[in-house]
Amino acid sequence: MLHKAQKLKIIEDLAERFKKQKIAIFTDFHGTSVAKAQILRRVLKKSEAEYKVAKKTLLDRALQDAGIAFQPKELQGEVGVTFGYGDQAAPAKDLVKFRKENESFKILAGILEGKLLSEKDVIALAKLPPREVLLAHVLGAMQSPIRGLAVVLQGNIKNLVVVINKIKDQRAVH
Repeated sequence: MLHKAQKLKIIEDLAERFKKQKIAIFTDFHGTSVAKAQILRRVLKKSEAEYKVAKKTLLDRALQDAGIAFQPKELQGEVGVTFGYGDQAAPAKDLVKFRKENESFKILAGILEGKLLSEKDVIALAKLPPREVLLAHVLGAMQSPIRGLAVVLQGNIKNLVVVINKIKDQRAVH
């Protein structure tokens, strides 16, 4: 049994994590072995994320302290939270992959930039390409009109040179 001071420390620690996170994903870890949970923690650490387990009442208080309107008491099962501090999609990808390998593990909900996510939203986020690929697509889309303009202008200059050469050739013949 935890003492009041220990509970307050846990709440304070969780609230601090909720304030720092870029994404928080709630999961039901019931039936997941300790060994598999350790593997998950190692994988998440590589993605600048961490996995914490706490009682729903403590999570509820921590969320209130962090100013996030979410009720973890409504979630089913034994709740764990993944806090992502880097790329928002990376922890989601790791959890979805882990869920495929461990059928008892369930994704319940998430919080992304203060917005609530359903299980389906978290799975959709996991399907997004990596951040670098998305940035490359955006950059390509931004460069496309400029590249098109350069090609059109180049074509006009080429046509002008062709016309001038034909006029020159006609004058040379006469």
